[in-house]
Amino acid sequence: MGELVQALGELDALMRELGAGDEADVQRQLLEERVW
Repeated sequence: MGELVQALGELDALMRELGAGDEADVQRQLLEERVW
């Protein structure tokens, strides 16, 4: 589970670098709802 959280964090950071901060927040929320 820790590896998944780390991977999601890296994906989130990458999306922010690409200028998709708001979209990254939405995607992260959707993923968290599915994971939990």
